[in-house]
Amino acid sequence: MAKTKIYVGLEIGTSKTCMVVGEVHPDATATIIGIGEVRSAGVSAGEIAEPSMVRQCVSDAWIAAQNNTDVDIVNVVLAVTGEHIYGENNVGSYRLPDTEKTIMAHHVYEADRNAEEVEIPRDHFVLHRELGGYSVDGKDPCLSPEGLTGRTLDVNCHVIHGVSTRLQNSLFLVRDVPLEVDRLVFAPLAAAQVALNRQQKEAGALLIDIGGGTTDYICYMGGDIVASGCIPAGGNTICRKIMEATGMTFAAAEALKCAEGNAAGNQSDNEVVQHSTDTGFQSVISRGLLNQIIYNCLWTDILEKVRDSVITKLTPKVWEQARLSVYFTGGTSLMRGLEVLALRAFNKPVYMHHTSVPLDRQKPSYLANPRYCTAIGLIRYAQRYDEEKAMANPGLMSRCMTFVRTLFSRN
Repeated sequence: MAKTKIYVGLEIGTSKTCMVVGEVHPDATATIIGIGEVRSAGVSAGEIAEPSMVRQCVSDAWIAAQNNTDVDIVNVVLAVTGEHIYGENNVGSYRLPDTEKTIMAHHVYEADRNAEEVEIPRDHFVLHRELGGYSVDGKDPCLSPEGLTGRTLDVNCHVIHGVSTRLQNSLFLVRDVPLEVDRLVFAPLAAAQVALNRQQKEAGALLIDIGGGTTDYICYMGGDIVASGCIPAGGNTICRKIMEATGMTFAAAEALKCAEGNAAGNQSDNEVVQHSTDTGFQSVISRGLLNQIIYNCLWTDILEKVRDSVITKLTPKVWEQARLSVYFTGGTSLMRGLEVLALRAFNKPVYMHHTSVPLDRQKPSYLANPRYCTAIGLIRYAQRYDEEKAMANPGLMSRCMTFVRTLFSRN
């Protein structure tokens, strides 16, 4: 009789450290059975800045997750981010021998291998090789070309890589807790497992995950990944600008941003808003200035940079012609007025995750909360990865099994 399998996702974010425990059933459905969450410390722009502080946060989240689920957690799937992580596209081509006309499995394998071979900087490590659609003799893409006749087989591949030492920082820290890391996953690729379905990816989707310290993005066209990356700015950027303008503490600035801010609000509003700290000190700022700070940060530091980065990777012509929709996840996506701002920035349909997922008021609304998309997405990614690995050829399976071991052994 088939058994259930437990997966654990770990997200070490700038604002929160979150460990999600998921149970995958024999019918391939998954249930989130518990979460351990603590406020992060020692993380800057999604990367490890103070190892001892981060290690304690991971340990606390680990204990909380085990207490909440009654599961002994040994292995995790770890989300990683940072502006050093870069995604690029490659096309693998294979020309069939003159004596062969029908595409066979070994022809597909050769095209895949050619697509995966991308020259990257010597100090980088490949996190993902995401194969896309195939094309036979330049015709429309197809998912499975085996059995078709043709001369040339092409396949798209999106390769995501980052600086080895910076990835190792996260790996070594988690292993010191001690936990074993089964797989590293670029954060927006995990979030997409929750926020986007197959139809949305095929129709064209740009997923933007705005967290506390980073904004990660991943773009799909025709079901293929065509762009991905990280911008080192997020909700904390807004808080720091409010602090500079008012002299209030970070906690006060964050509370004021969430309670009173509006990215699309009136910037000429002179009404004074205030926040009282635990010590009774009151910080004041005009509502118009607060809205202006939020607007400028979201527009200049985040939305414009994501848009320009995607356009650079796709080319302006492809961007203009693409029928993309823009989807938002991450805690900062809850910011009032963001949807209005995004419509102006991208001139494409915009969807917010927390308004598009039905709420089940009888259960914790983790799936409807954009703060948990990455952590929960790690569960789904691990499930998909194991299914694909089980069906893979021996060569691919060998590469999969040595992924983390290779990174651990690098100097």
